[in-house]
Amino acid sequence: MRIILASSSPRRRQLMELLGIEFEVEKPDVEEEFLESPEETVIELSVRKAEWVFQKRKEEKVLVIGSDTVVVLDGNILGKPESLKEAKGMLKKLSGKWHVVHTGVAFISSETKDVFVSSTKVKFRELPESVIDYYVEKYKPLDKAGAYGIQDFAAVFVEKIEGDFFTVVGFPLGMVWQYLYEKGWWKVASKRENDKGGTRVTFG
Repeated sequence: MRIILASSSPRRRQLMELLGIEFEVEKPDVEEEFLESPEETVIELSVRKAEWVFQKRKEEKVLVIGSDTVVVLDGNILGKPESLKEAKGMLKKLSGKWHVVHTGVAFISSETKDVFVSSTKVKFRELPESVIDYYVEKYKPLDKAGAYGIQDFAAVFVEKIEGDFFTVVGFPLGMVWQYLYEKGWWKVASKRENDKGGTRVTFG
């Protein structure tokens, strides 16, 4: 079984690498749109991404993982900003408030079509306008839902977090690993006495 990450996000790729398994990356050509609820949105888009790559490959022994993330403030979805001005506006709205980050993950193969949603609450500190300007001008977060990346300088914006940190990054790694493990697709190979490299991780 080969695994393909249907994503253009370098952050998701870096997190997948922590699992210690071989995988490929392919960018899906999927138009993003918001549905009635944020949960429905991330479910639909993560499935679309995974299915697009799966249908393109048309291989039996392949598992495709797709993922999507949205930020929700006061019931309104904040997607990726289309300009630096919009990014600054999003951060001003998030300043001093709680918001929720929803990340969907879909698993598509010839025998599997599973999807789950992970949600995390985040509280921002009050952000001075000069700091918002600095962040947006320096990091240009146009590829990030809600106009921030918790793994970069925006980590200092966070006062409290309730839930999975990696959900906010955009890829709930623990839940992904648990799924692969329970399916028997992630396992530690037996270590032989003549192995010099220690234990190995295999993808079944």
